[in-house]
Amino acid sequence: MPSEKYQNIGCLSTRTEMVAKEFIIPPIFCLILLCVAVEARPQEILIVQSMRIKPYAEAVEGFKGALNARFREARYTVRGSAEAASYLRERRPDLILAVGMEALQKVKRFSHVPIVYLMVLNPSAVLGDAGNITGVGMTIAPEKQLTLLQKVLPGARHVGIIYDPRKSAPFLRRAQNAARGLRIELLAREVGHPREVPEALKSLKGVADALWMIPDTSVVTPETTELMMLFSLDNSIPVCAFSAKYLDMGALMSLDVSASDMGRQAGGLAARILSGAEVSDVSAVEAENPSLFVNGAVARKLRLSLGEEVRGKTRIAN
Repeated sequence: MPSEKYQNIGCLSTRTEMVAKEFIIPPIFCLILLCVAVEARPQEILIVQSMRIKPYAEAVEGFKGALNARFREARYTVRGSAEAASYLRERRPDLILAVGMEALQKVKRFSHVPIVYLMVLNPSAVLGDAGNITGVGMTIAPEKQLTLLQKVLPGARHVGIIYDPRKSAPFLRRAQNAARGLRIELLAREVGHPREVPEALKSLKGVADALWMIPDTSVVTPETTELMMLFSLDNSIPVCAFSAKYLDMGALMSLDVSASDMGRQAGGLAARILSGAEVSDVSAVEAENPSLFVNGAVARKLRLSLGEEVRGKTRIAN
């Protein structure tokens, strides 16, 4: 390890000073060892990435940038958890970054190492009471979502929401508390399977002013999404979604967060831990700084007038 102080983030391939090691396979897991120079001893961060996809890569870059330190990088292709466990026992990195749900499930058993997760939709579903894990969830705080929904739809007093209590009960409780403060009535409909969504939609006809889609996998599937958009069109009930991809399908608005922003949030948590903070003192956080998108064509079709404040703060998709 060179002795000079590092200034920026760098990457070394097998053609430079460091050589990647390969073990036997599970498919899509990519483990990246990062040596972060902090004071006298370089600290090691093991990044476990579920898949090689662009959003995950952007998240990792955001994470690196937040650490504001140089490190050398070596890549490990891991094709079996036994080899990964052996590596962790031998090297004991100072921190593990788990990118994606599969990665988090893979590493959560390593209770002797601090773990920060990133790009995980519903971390509470797999974490239990693990005291060595914190991170950044992909969900935007319901308080923030409802506040922005009300700005776009100030007349919406009754908002329908379909959810599976096994997956979204904590989110719904927070949403109900936020709704009361905004004088919005949430019309919550429970389902346990996607096949129950059509009936839940029917029960909202004539009573809901808007439909709030949340990232609940028992509710949102390709088939149910199409039903929701048809329901919206047939009943002039706008859909408020959690991703801009639903705008092209007929949603009125969406709230999105960037992968790199979430990566920077995770990097901030990691920096605190690497500086000596206990993981239990570094609380998990939700995604910040959402971008509001509005489908102008749907707004016109629904004969909605967007106020100046909304138009000034949103990106309008036509």
